[in-house]
Amino acid sequence: MLGFLVKLTESPEHIGPHDVASLRALGVTERAIIDATYICMGFNVINRIADAMDFELPPTGVFVRGAWFMRRFGYRLMSGSWTRNNGGHVRSNEDVSAAIDPYDGMLRRLQHAVLSGPGTLEAAVRQAAGRGAQMSGALGQYVSKVAQRDYKGIDNCIAELGLEGYSDDQIFEATVSAALGAGVRRLQLAFHALRGSVASRAA
Repeated sequence: MLGFLVKLTESPEHIGPHDVASLRALGVTERAIIDATYICMGFNVINRIADAMDFELPPTGVFVRGAWFMRRFGYRLMSGSWTRNNGGHVRSNEDVSAAIDPYDGMLRRLQHAVLSGPGTLEAAVRQAAGRGAQMSGALGQYVSKVAQRDYKGIDNCIAELGLEGYSDDQIFEATVSAALGAGVRRLQLAFHALRGSVASRAA
């Protein structure tokens, strides 16, 4: 599974049904693949934001305590999703061979909040950054760097954005939009591979 997630992170365009088939051959369930892929997507998003914004790395003890908490209580408690009814929820022992996404509702809410909700950067611009669309000027160069995890010269890009009149809030929203788009793209490619694997197995 870790090898699958590394490939999904570093070369997502090469993920295919054969990768899913290899996991199944080892006894990994489709629900486990979906869960792991969502976690991978989340880290693809937050790591891009953290690197672009130059977040400070917490002490090792913070990671150790966080890992213990997640193993003890799971991601669901940390996400706050346990307080809401997740309409698409599927129990871990249910068959998901049709590639039903139990987290689709939460993902859609996240995408709406980031790309269409209230913000200082126009929704159309956030949506373009989330799609990975070609954008001109310093903003286009910046969101491309965030999406591709290319941080060489990113401080200069941020400085240029400031000179073009973008506020810190707008730069942050552009960062989150581009990062979310990169994560969702990986999620979509993984689901495409999962559906292809299901189709091959049915045939």
